[in-house]
Formats: sequence, C-alpha cells, structure tokens
Amino acid sequence: MSPTPQQLEVALGSLRNDARTWAEQSTQMASVKPKVEALTFTRVEAGLFQVIVGANDELVPKFSLLAEQAASSFEQVADVLIVCANTYQAEDEAGKHRLDNLW
Repeated sequence: MSPTPQQLEVALGSLRNDARTWAEQSTQMASVKPKVEALTFTRVEAGLFQVIVGANDELVPKFSLLAEQAASSFEQVADVLIVCANTYQAEDEAGKHRLDNLW
C-alpha cells in the first residue's frame, strides 16, 4: 500500500527539515575551526607552562582538521537528504502520471 499524499508530504518535509538541521550544524562546526586555531600560543605566551605547549601544538591542528571534516561531512549528509527527498518526490509524481495515463 502506497502512502497517502499527506503521509508523503510529512515524510518529504521531515527529510528536508533534517537536511536543514544538518546544514545548520555544518555551519556551527565550520565556526569551531578558527576558534580552535586561536588556541595556539607561543613559548613566550606559555611562560612557565612551556612543557604543555608541545602537546597543545599537536592537538590544535588535529582538532582543527576534525572540525573541518565534520563540517564537510554534515554538509554532505544535508545534501544527500535533499537529493533523497527530491528523488522520492519526483519518482512519486512520475508514478502517479504513469498511473493516470493508464486510464
């Protein structure tokens, strides 16, 4: 049994809402990268805590890269959800037209 038009509308709306959420979170993750990169400091700035500068210098680029990759992945999820919604809608409309033309 195929979904009713209302059920289809709800499903497509849900996919598109989820896509918007993923896109918004992608933007949030993209904004994390410069904030993480700002956490670097020089040995002069570190002062007495120079021992931890090495660990910090290793972690900052890693977290920066992770934030960048997360933003990209979140955007890809959003794009896939939109493609799925559009494809599902187009296939449903094409199927309806085929059925209408049978009579």
